[in-house]
Parts: sequence; structure tokens; C-alpha cells
Amino acid sequence: MKRSLALVIAMSFGALYAQDNTTTTTTNTNIQNEFKPSAGNVSLEVQFEPFGDDPININGIRGRIFSTQRQAFRMNVFIGYDSDTDITQQEVPDANLLELEDRTSTLTLNLRPGMEWHTKGTERLSPYFGFEVDFAIQWSRFRSENQEDLSVFYRTRINENGFTRYGLNAIAGFDYYFAKRIFVGTEMGFGASVTRLRDVTEDSDIPGFVEPEPLNRGGSFELGPNVNVDIRLGYVF
Repeated sequence: MKRSLALVIAMSFGALYAQDNTTTTTTNTNIQNEFKPSAGNVSLEVQFEPFGDDPININGIRGRIFSTQRQAFRMNVFIGYDSDTDITQQEVPDANLLELEDRTSTLTLNLRPGMEWHTKGTERLSPYFGFEVDFAIQWSRFRSENQEDLSVFYRTRINENGFTRYGLNAIAGFDYYFAKRIFVGTEMGFGASVTRLRDVTEDSDIPGFVEPEPLNRGGSFELGPNVNVDIRLGYVF
């Protein structure tokens, strides 16, 4: 399925490129305006990892608003929810065994507003530099079930994988317009971030359960380069 989808994408790119090469020859100025965005244009793009374990996995959606041909406001948004259920005990009525399961769920929100300044580049290549603010928050929940006699009781750990992150990155990258208003690109950056691990709490309906105090896990500070392995595919409206 992944190979088929990748082949369809590649064939589509080839068709667009071939169609673009059949258009009439224009001056360099017209090509610049034809392929690249201008003031008032908006671009929308998706990010995926062609060399990752799941190449088709979308890692975020980014929008841009161009105030001029070489300056743009950008916003990257990622909202993800993951839920898994594992059966830890099958129901066997003759043995007085009830079905038990573990459930894990994670909700992630990441917002990255920023600014870009594009340099002249070439007719189709648009290098840029800029900055972005990074804000991310994640909540998690793990619920397990246990059997005692003929009753099932649960125990829940909340935010064992939860965190809040604040950061600021200097960025540099490029867009390549392989067809009219359609581009691919990538970027890298250097930045700092502060991550605070969220307090872990527990809950249960086991008789006599006493809820412990929230577990404070501290946080971390990071400073250094960060390379974005995602490939961006976008369109300018």
C-alpha cells in the first residue's frame, strides 16, 4: 500500500512537471511571478518522513501568509490522539475468569508560530531564514484492570508521559517550485527549549485505595541544533 501510494505521488509529480515544461517560454521576471508566491498569497503544506518507519505519516500542517514576496508569517499546527487497548486476560466462564484489558491514550498539541524572510534564490529555488516559537503540551492516561474474586477493579496513572514545552528556534531552509505554485522543501534550525514533565496522579476503585500525592518529575533544558527530517509538500493559493 505504501509503495503504491508513493508511486502515485511520484507519477503525479512527473505529470505536473511535464505539463509545466510544455508551457510557452516567458521572461525571467514572469517566471519569478508565475512560480513563486507574491504579496497576499497563502500557502498550505503537509510534512511527512519519506525515510522514516512510516513514510506516509503526516507530522503536521503548516500555513503561510505572505505580506510581501519575500516575507511571510507562518504557523505550524499538530494535533494528535493515540489510543491502544491490550487484552491482558481472556474471559473463561468455566474458570471464573473475566476479560481484563489495559488502555493507553495520549493527546498531543503543538503550535509553532514564526516569521520567514526569503532571499532572491533562483527562478524556482526560494531559500529563507527566520524564527519560530515552539509550544507543545501532551497528556497521557494509562488504565489497567485486575480481577479479585468475581469483580474487576481499575487503576489509572495520569500524565506518566505528559509534558509541557516552550522553545524558540532560529530556522533556515528552502522551497523548490517544481511546478506552478507547487513546491517541496526542508529546513533545519538552532534553538533552546524548556520542558516540564507533568505531575503524575493515580486513581482507582479498589476498596481501601488511598490516592497518593502527585509525583513531581521536574524538567529539562535543551540548547543546540535541531534538524527537521520531514519533507514538506505545499501549494500556494
